[in-house]
Amino acid sequence: MDRTEQARDLAVVLHDLAWLLPRTVGAQAARAEPQPPTALEVMRLLARRPGLSVNDVAREIGVQANNVSTAVRLLEAEGLLEKRRDPADGRVARLHPTARAMAARGRREQAWGAAMGEALAALSPADADALLAASAVLRRLADHLSDR
Repeated sequence: MDRTEQARDLAVVLHDLAWLLPRTVGAQAARAEPQPPTALEVMRLLARRPGLSVNDVAREIGVQANNVSTAVRLLEAEGLLEKRRDPADGRVARLHPTARAMAARGRREQAWGAAMGEALAALSPADADALLAASAVLRRLADHLSDR
């Protein structure tokens, strides 16, 4: 198999995992602190890149700005998101996760870790070790893709 085919296989596997993980590893955490899908996407993005505007978020996650605005209102009401005026342009609100939101994300990530540990235990030790060793490289890939 050549490098292009290997890259295709990697992309397909990662895409499949992106679909499966919230439904398996993340299912318990999602039940503990449920959020609508758009609100989750908004918070996922803002945890990595705080300070975006509603229009920035809409463009990044591929939904209409009015859908993001609805999610932002919900998240603000729950104390998970705050708007701050852009110092360079007072007409623009910048979105920032609150400490409460980051604590909720921490709890969710802890639950993911526990569930992933159980999933890895079902694999051979060599496979589990290989996946754990790959996490740093996958993080760099995610960072590269998010910069595009």
